[in-house]
Amino acid sequence: MKRTLSPDFSIARGKRLLIALSGGADSVALTHLLVQARDQLELTLFAAHIDHRIRADSGGDAAFCQALCRAMSIPLQVEAIDVPSIAAQSGEGLETAARRLRYEALRRIREAFGAEWIVLAHHQNDQAETVLMHLLRGCGPDGAGGMEALSGDLYRPLLHIPKRELEAWLAARGLPWRQDRTNLEPCTPRNALRLHGLPALEESYPSAAAALARHAESAQCENRFMRRMTGEFLKTHLDRGPYGARIRSPGTADEAILRRAIRAVCGEALPHDRLVELTALCKRPRGRMELPGNLFAERTPGALYFLPKRPALPEAVLLPCEGDVRFGSLGVLRLRPHPAIPVRDDPSRQVVRRDALAGAALRTRRDGDRIRPLGGGDRLLSDYLTDRKVDRPLRDFIPLVTVGGRVLWAVGLGIAEEARLVSDRDDAVLLEWRGEQPL
Repeated sequence: MKRTLSPDFSIARGKRLLIALSGGADSVALTHLLVQARDQLELTLFAAHIDHRIRADSGGDAAFCQALCRAMSIPLQVEAIDVPSIAAQSGEGLETAARRLRYEALRRIREAFGAEWIVLAHHQNDQAETVLMHLLRGCGPDGAGGMEALSGDLYRPLLHIPKRELEAWLAARGLPWRQDRTNLEPCTPRNALRLHGLPALEESYPSAAAALARHAESAQCENRFMRRMTGEFLKTHLDRGPYGARIRSPGTADEAILRRAIRAVCGEALPHDRLVELTALCKRPRGRMELPGNLFAERTPGALYFLPKRPALPEAVLLPCEGDVRFGSLGVLRLRPHPAIPVRDDPSRQVVRRDALAGAALRTRRDGDRIRPLGGGDRLLSDYLTDRKVDRPLRDFIPLVTVGGRVLWAVGLGIAEEARLVSDRDDAVLLEWRGEQPL
């Protein structure tokens, strides 16, 4: 059994750290080890103790932590939270509520102290339990990576050290700690793994906890690579607009990257079976699938769309002779006097005859809309959009300048014969669209 420990805290050099101090062996050892490194690494230490009010004797833990921090000149903030009452009101499990409330409190205290990181005493056994729990829940690659040493504002420097070594290190120095008796009751999945599952595994596979921790470290390495690859894919393939979101050319991505990209859009709450179905949908040219909440997915030959079931489209707006017209969240249409010179290189700008705009409105499409494109015959707008290869999910969000059921300009696509300039002496208006371009 080791009697010396030398965790590497060098990544925290010069940092202001908040220690999550429960009073148990793990956090007490962490506190002593950080104090040993305080001067060399120029650390500024604070501590927080969260009393969950789950045990009748929890006040003794707070008193122990106060005495420990006084002896080591560490400012301590104690916060008591009635977790059982809050869990009963919210319907959460006791363990889930305790974890959520604890981290909320730790982050409040970190901000109050002006600390940069919260230091947690999770060790090798905690890592093994976390990996096992995630695997038993059917996690993906990220879950198999367990806890990372540094994740946002959470710093876990003891993940490579077994719990027994922390306790042996304290005992060899005669340093006391508090024992939480609820950790000895198999009343939660983690406690059951700690008390029965992991010991049973180690009977057949000695050092199983260490092996699981190694697995987590390897998985984290590969996850970092996959996150980086997914980020690069999304930079060039993910669009967001008034319609929602779309992943362009999803079939070009490896399935592992595509799954991560879909999760990036839909969130971690997306059920695994839906993720598998969405990935399969990307292998087909067309299809549609309902998603949880107010979303559905639609596959077109060019993209996978994530769309609201009830899109909020702006109401029609009558156009003034000139000025700016706000069109809901889609953008702004500007009308300005302009020489009768066509704009040929910018689909968001068009010059039209002023008389063609008499009674014109800005709106989105309606059933029966028609357009007579330049040089073409009269046709349904829906057929025109199909010929222009506009994906169906985008069609409802294209701003249209219309008179009645006639489309004079489909923004980003083209103007109609009725609006075109006839001569350079025409009284002309520049229409300039500024906003979201769905195409």
